Amino acid sequence: MKKLVLFDFDGVLIDTLGICFSINQSIYDDLSLEEYKSFFEGNIYNAVRRDGTPKKHHPEFYEIYDNKTREVVIPPVLKLVVEKLAQKYILTIVSSTYSVSIQNILKKEGIDGFFVDVLGADIATDKRIKIKTLLNKYECSPENAVMVTDTLGDIREANECSVKSIGVLWGFHDEETLEKGKPFAVIDNPAGLVPVIEKVLE
Repeated sequence: MKKLVLFDFDGVLIDTLGICFSINQSIYDDLSLEEYKSFFEGNIYNAVRRDGTPKKHHPEFYEIYDNKTREVVIPPVLKLVVEKLAQKYILTIVSSTYSVSIQNILKKEGIDGFFVDVLGADIATDKRIKIKTLLNKYECSPENAVMVTDTLGDIREANECSVKSIGVLWGFHDEETLEKGKPFAVIDNPAGLVPVIEKVLE
């Protein structure tokens, strides 16, 4: 029986909150970190500012992102988690970042071989589409899949696909925000991912 682990990327495998926030600040002088995080309570591409106007997307976001993430590393503990999970499950990435940017970082960090698919914003901006695409591709039922994410928006989109989720606290959202989506679990230690994922997919 095939079992699928869907990883978000930014905030889960790599710490890019400061980088992404600073890029967005360059087009919003009045943007606070709190408001920026609120963009991820739903789909980032459909986010609305607190004054009711649609969120703008920086035209050179990914060019700047690629330059700023050249020196960012994936923590060793997360590399070990990925390696261990890959021995038992199909690992994929479902992200709002462009696929090539993610693949470049994974390759630089030496863990690209553990992920069978990377579906970024260039594939679809709606994560529900990407989740369903992967479920169909690997003939995996929703109950045999789990989403690992740091944002409420992802949890909500996974819920709409009947996929359970695990919220992590080393990324964009705090526990109170993540719990609004009723995830299977919220954890604060990367080493705790393996046993919780095993429990979801047992």
